Amino acid sequence: MVQRDLEKEFKAEDNPFRLAIVCAMWITGFDAPSVSTVYLDKPIKGHTLMQTIARANRVYDDEKENGLIIDYGNVYKQLEKAYSVYGEGDSRGTPKGGGEGGNPVEKLEEMEVELAAAILAVREFLQEVQFELDDLIHAETAMARLGKLQQATNAVCLNETTRTQYEVAARDVFRKYKALYPDEVVKPYTPEFNAIEAIYDQLNQKTKTADISEVMRRLQQEVSMSVSTRVNDVREDDYVDLSTLDFDRLRAAFAKSTIKNEVVFDLQKAIEKQLEKLVQQNPVRLEFYEKYKKIVDEYNAGKDLQAVQEAFDNLHDFWENDLTPEMNRAIQEGLDEETLAIVDLLRKPELSKKEEEAVKKVAKETLKRLKKEKLKIERWREGTQVKSQVKTIIDDNLQWLPQETYPDDELDEKSLLVFQHIYSHYQGAGLSSYGCF
Repeated sequence: MVQRDLEKEFKAEDNPFRLAIVCAMWITGFDAPSVSTVYLDKPIKGHTLMQTIARANRVYDDEKENGLIIDYGNVYKQLEKAYSVYGEGDSRGTPKGGGEGGNPVEKLEEMEVELAAAILAVREFLQEVQFELDDLIHAETAMARLGKLQQATNAVCLNETTRTQYEVAARDVFRKYKALYPDEVVKPYTPEFNAIEAIYDQLNQKTKTADISEVMRRLQQEVSMSVSTRVNDVREDDYVDLSTLDFDRLRAAFAKSTIKNEVVFDLQKAIEKQLEKLVQQNPVRLEFYEKYKKIVDEYNAGKDLQAVQEAFDNLHDFWENDLTPEMNRAIQEGLDEETLAIVDLLRKPELSKKEEEAVKKVAKETLKRLKKEKLKIERWREGTQVKSQVKTIIDDNLQWLPQETYPDDELDEKSLLVFQHIYSHYQGAGLSSYGCF
């Protein structure tokens, strides 16, 4: 029989346990700030009612603007009474200090003003990047809407800063809209909300599906289609050969593109996605990440077409001249990725060919022995004895490195680097960052 900690599961953000039917204790004695909706289906009053509503009235990150109470028990009148006792009023329902009668529900008019202001902020931002939100809202056909959505995305993707500014402003609209929904007062704002959300979703969908080949394929398709609609004799030079990623052709295609900002942003995200994977597999690759960040920082500092063109050139050069050779290096050296990571940690400048082979052999034997024995132990990192044994195996195997090239003090340093790498990437029970073994 498996015992579950339901309270812990319900509070965990990534746990699928999202709906709980409760009677008493979780109503008055349970605090889960992420709870946003409470359904009431029985009459309750007084402090029990106040505590119940408080379950959905906790501050939670920046995403939660309000709590939602779905009332099937007609407790609203009881809420007014409870608020007069436990809130800011006296027993007669009069606010402390005199004045007009209080109301436990925030005035909808005030919330509507806040929503209108948030939408106006998004409109003004889009105008700054040369796009009118009404063009998307009033597009008459599905194709026209897709075209305007692409224009909006391209405008927002001027650089990393503009994209972030849009997302922050859009999320503010989402929070305030949801705080009013489903009240009738929100209906006039629905078209604007939908348009803002469509742009936001398009931006984030690109991040999830970022892929170099897909970026180049869309660039090729856009240019090829635009050329074919202008003239009938489409030249071969107008197409991009994805198998070779010919830079001259890519640059020519990019020059014809009408969505340069979007292409550069997508290319940036696709490279970042691949780079994160490479760095995660091999810590020595951090130098590539630093070079990439320099390119992105220069791109974000510029706001004209020349900066966009330079960013495309720099990102493509980085992909072609740095990342592509690095992704193929393990195969060229006759290694797999996880062995290459250890070889790189052991490497020194100017090793002879014989010494290089010795380093590779030590790396292979060390990893083979660890995977055969200690790394198959479940949660090996939690046991002091097993961790010590892993360190000993690494120390012993590194003794086979060329002694004249690796003095004792340097061996100790290399051994620690390898141990830290193994500790970070091999969880135990045959699982690792590189897959199962």
